[in-house]
Amino acid sequence: MLERFAPFIEARLRKNVSTSEQMYRFLSGRLVQRYFGKYKLLKLKKTIKYCYDNSPYYHEQLKNHNCRPEDIKSYSDMKKIPFTNPDDLQKPERFLCTAPSEIIKIFSSSGTTGNPKKISFTRNDILRQASGIADGVLLLYGIDNTDVIRITYDQGYGMSDWGVRYILENVFQYLGATSVVTGGRLPADQEYELLKSYNISVLMGTPSYIHALSMQLSSSFDLKPLNIKCILLGTEPLPSAIRKNIEDIWHTNVYQGYGSTEMGTSLAGECKEKNGMHITESDFHVEIVDPKTNELLEDGEVGELIVTTLSRDGMPLLRYRTHDLGFIMSEQCPCGLPFKKIKVKGRTDEIITIGSGDKLLATIFDDLLFSIPSVDNYRITIERFENIDHLTVIVETKKSGSSLKSKIEQMLMTVPEIRNGILDSKTIMIPTIQLVKPNTIKKTTLKAKRIIDKRKLYD
Repeated sequence: MLERFAPFIEARLRKNVSTSEQMYRFLSGRLVQRYFGKYKLLKLKKTIKYCYDNSPYYHEQLKNHNCRPEDIKSYSDMKKIPFTNPDDLQKPERFLCTAPSEIIKIFSSSGTTGNPKKISFTRNDILRQASGIADGVLLLYGIDNTDVIRITYDQGYGMSDWGVRYILENVFQYLGATSVVTGGRLPADQEYELLKSYNISVLMGTPSYIHALSMQLSSSFDLKPLNIKCILLGTEPLPSAIRKNIEDIWHTNVYQGYGSTEMGTSLAGECKEKNGMHITESDFHVEIVDPKTNELLEDGEVGELIVTTLSRDGMPLLRYRTHDLGFIMSEQCPCGLPFKKIKVKGRTDEIITIGSGDKLLATIFDDLLFSIPSVDNYRITIERFENIDHLTVIVETKKSGSSLKSKIEQMLMTVPEIRNGILDSKTIMIPTIQLVKPNTIKKTTLKAKRIIDKRKLYD
C-alpha cells in the first residue's frame, strides 16, 4: 500500500498543486497526516540501502560498524549508522553513488577552514532540490511566476562555489519567476534604482547584509512605495531585534531559512507563525544528538543537528554532523503543516559567522598571528555597532611600533571573509590593532579563549 502511495505524495508535493492554498489544504489533510511518517521512513530505508549498494565510502563504513540496511527498521535505529563528519567531504569521490560523468555541479567551501569540502550533484539532484525549495517558497510565502526576486548572495571566493545563488536561480526558473543577480554588491543608490526599475517583489540575502543595506536605503529613500512582498534571509542567525528593524523599515514580513552548502542550500524555512523553521521532511531527515555523548535526544532537547538526505542520487549524506546546535519543536504548528520545526541556537565548534554571513574557523587567527615571531599571545573581541562588525585585536609582544601593526593588518586582509566584509559588503570595519606587553591579557579559563564574541547573534 505504502509503496503505491509514496509516488502519489511525491507527485502532489512536487507537481500537482499550483497555489499556496492548495498546498496547505493537501498537506494538512488527514491523508498526508496519516501516512507521511511512514512514507518518510520508507524513503530513509531506501536511501540507506542505496548508499550501502553504491557508495564505496558508506559501504565500508556500515560494514565496519556491523550495520546492514535491513537493520534499520525505525527512526531510533539510525543510531546504528556512523556519523559523517565535515572533514570526510574533503575526498568526495568515495561518496559517489553514480558515475562521475553524471555529475553536473560541484559545490565547495572556501577552504579557509582547511581543505575545501566538496559536494557533487547530478542533474536530477539539482532539479529535486530546486523543485523542493520552489514548493516551499510557494507554500510558505506565495511566491510564484508573477514575482521578481532580488538575490544578493555571493557566489564564493576564488575556486569556491557555495551553491546558494546557483540553486536559487534554478528555484525561480522552476517557478517561472524572474531572478535578478549582479556580479557584486551594489552601492545603496544603485541598489535602489535596481529595485525600482525591475519592480522587485522579493528580497533575499544574509541578515547582516540586508540589515545594513536597509539602514543605508532608508536614510535616503522612502522604501514603502517599492511594495516589497517579503524578505527571505538565511546562512546566518537572525536575531529578533534585527528582524524587527528590517520589517519596520520595509513594512513587510521577514522570514528565516536554514541550510548549508552540504545540504544543497536549504532544508528548512519559517511559516507565517515565525516561530521555528519547518523541515523539508520529504527531502531531509533531521536528528538531534548530544554533541558529547552522541546519544539521541528527545524533541525539545537542545543538541547537535544531524542531517540525512533523502532525495539525492549523486552524493547522498548519512547522518551528517552540521555542528549547529538546536532542537526539534515538540508541539504541532498552528499553521497546520505536518512537517516538524527546528530552532537553531548556536554552534558546537569554533566556527564563527562574521560580516555578511561568512563563516571561518577561529583557529585561522592562530595560523596567521602566531606565524609572526614577535607575537606572544592575542585576543580578538568582536562587537557589532550600526550593523557593522568591529574586530579589536589585542596582541601581546615585546616589540612595538607601526610596522608590526601594519604587518598584522596585512595578514588579516589575506583572509577572504574579512577582506570581503571590509571591501565588498561593507559589513566589517578595518580591525583595530592594540599592542600590549606580555602577560597583559588575563586568563579567565583553563583553556585559552582567544575569540570573545560580544554580538548577540542568537536569541
